[in-house]
Amino acid sequence: MKLHTGKLYWPANTEAVYLKINNNITDNSDVLVVGSGMSGALAAYELSKNGYKVTLIEQNRIASGSTSANTGLIQYMSDQGVKSFAEQIGTQKAVKFYNQSKEAVADLIKIEKQLIELDRETFKKSDSLILATDKKKIKDVKDESTMQKEIGYDVEYLNEKELEELNINAYGALKCSPDINLNPYAFVLRLLKTASEKYNLDIVEGVRFIEAIKENGENVVSLEIAGEKLEKSYKKIVIVTGYNPPVQFQKSLKNVEIYKTYVAVSQVIDISDREDYLTWEVKDAYTYFKKTFDSRLMIGGFDEKGDKLKEKDAIKYEKDLIKGANLMFVDKKDMTSEYNYAALFGISKDNLPYMGVDPDNKDIFVVCGVGGNGTVYSKIASTMISKWINGESLDDYETYRLAR
Repeated sequence: MKLHTGKLYWPANTEAVYLKINNNITDNSDVLVVGSGMSGALAAYELSKNGYKVTLIEQNRIASGSTSANTGLIQYMSDQGVKSFAEQIGTQKAVKFYNQSKEAVADLIKIEKQLIELDRETFKKSDSLILATDKKKIKDVKDESTMQKEIGYDVEYLNEKELEELNINAYGALKCSPDINLNPYAFVLRLLKTASEKYNLDIVEGVRFIEAIKENGENVVSLEIAGEKLEKSYKKIVIVTGYNPPVQFQKSLKNVEIYKTYVAVSQVIDISDREDYLTWEVKDAYTYFKKTFDSRLMIGGFDEKGDKLKEKDAIKYEKDLIKGANLMFVDKKDMTSEYNYAALFGISKDNLPYMGVDPDNKDIFVVCGVGGNGTVYSKIASTMISKWINGESLDDYETYRLAR
C-alpha cells in the first residue's frame, strides 16, 4: 500500500542520522519488532532499554512510511473531545482514555531528554488551541472546556477578543497543554539510534514478514530477505506495521477505514511567538496548522475517504489549505506552498486505536494506532507492550482490544 505521495517536508529538512543497520537477522533476540514507524521505534527503544534483546525489522527504509508524512502536532486531545467520548463509551472510560493520552504526552517529554541530540531543533513543548471558527461550534468548545476543567485538567476558554490578541480569528477556543510540536521523522531516528548504540538494538532493513506460527511451543516466524525465505524463532513478537498489517492479522482490524489527508508547507514566513500554537479548528472539513522549527507554516486537513493515492493528490488542496489557514488569522499571511503531499491514515468506527494481544497467539502484540492521534497512541501502546511482556494486567486498556 502506497502511504504518501508528493514532496515530503521532514525527510528533506532533517539532518542526517546514521543508524547501524545489520545485514543479517540474529538468532539470539527475545523480541521481534515488525515495523520501524513511531510505534515500532518506541516499542523497540523501551524494550531494549529495559534489558530485552530486541530485533527490529523493516520491509522498506527506516521511518519511510507514515512517519515521514506525520505533521507532528502531538496533542493529548483526540479528534473527539472527552464529552463526545463520554457520550459514546461512558464517562469513566472516556476519562481513563484521556488520562492515558495525557500521560503518554508526559512520557514522550521524558523520553526525549534521554535521546541523542541533534544540531537542529526537533522537539518543543507547546500549547494547543482548539478553535470554534463556526458560530455553531461555540457551545461544543465551551462544553468541552467545562468538562475538562471538571476532571481536573488545566485548560482555559478564550473568547473572540482574547483570540484577536493572538492574531487568531475565531469565535472561541479551548487552550490546553502541555502538547508537543514534533519532527516525528527525526524523533524515530533518535529513538532507534539511541537504542542501537546504548541498548544493543538490532535493526535490519529489507525484511518482509510473512507469518508467525506456533509450533511445539515456539513462535516460528517466516521472513523474506533479498528474495530468500528463512525461519526464525522468538519468544515475543510485536506487529507495528500501521495501516497495512500482514494478512494474518487483518481479521482483527476489519473495522478500520482508510482516509486521505493533505498537507501544504509554506515558505519561511514571519510567525510571532504569540501565534506559535498547535492550532486546530472544530469544523468539517477542518484545517489545522503549526509553526515548523524553521518558521514555516505546516497546514493539514481536508480529510476524505479513500485508500489509493494518485500523484495529483499531492497538490489537490494546495490553495485550499493555504486559504483555510489564513482564514484563522486576523492579519493574513502572504503564503505560498513549497512542499505539498497527500498521505493515507486509518480511522476506526469508534474512533479508538486497535492495540492489544492477538486473540490467536498470546505471544503476539498488535498495534494499529488508527485515528488522528497516532503518536500518542504509539506511546500508550509501548506502555502496554512493556506491561504485557512483564506479565502485568492490561485490564485498564480493554477499550483498545483487537477484534472488537
